[in-house]
Amino acid sequence: MFAYASTPEHAALLADAAGRTGREALTGYVAGTLAGCLLALSSALVPPLAPGLERFAAIVNGIPVVAVGSLCAVSFPPSVNPAIVAALATFFIAFVATVAGLDSPSTSQRALFAALGAARGASFGLLELPAALPAVTDGLRASAPIAIVGAIIGEWFASDRGLGPILVNAMQNYQVDLLWSAALAGAALAAAAYLVLGALAAAAARRFRA
Repeated sequence: MFAYASTPEHAALLADAAGRTGREALTGYVAGTLAGCLLALSSALVPPLAPGLERFAAIVNGIPVVAVGSLCAVSFPPSVNPAIVAALATFFIAFVATVAGLDSPSTSQRALFAALGAARGASFGLLELPAALPAVTDGLRASAPIAIVGAIIGEWFASDRGLGPILVNAMQNYQVDLLWSAALAGAALAAAAYLVLGALAAAAARRFRA
């Protein structure tokens, strides 16, 4: 397998496919993370919205990624399908991590801010947001490999480029070396994303975790 992947022709094919999948995953990852964090912030700042937003996030998470990929394939242009699936795959993790992080300050910390007469905005900006960063970055780290998987699944249904089509074609044509090489490329992408976000999570933990 390694000899197969290291030949110039196959290495170029895999590098191009991995680059395409990585770009689609990154687009979906950013979109899903922003959506999850913004909904979590909305639920914290406007408590009456929290039950509805939590149910919405749970419903989105409850839809299997494979089903999401097939639905998106018939609803959106093929070029954006992988990014949409990656965004939906990462959305819930970002939402839950942000909600948990915003709820992490202790009772004594909240009582101190209340005793000092801090307004709601000051308490949110000076206590809850900094305290949430370690949990949020942990969520970002956990969801990074999932974005890669989501993009690959999105490519299965509506793309002719990327690691997803290579995996499908290799399975259909019994090209075992190509199949394992593409799978290894996807695993390497996921591992690289996890390690990069892991460094961010470690920095946030050192700076903000009590």
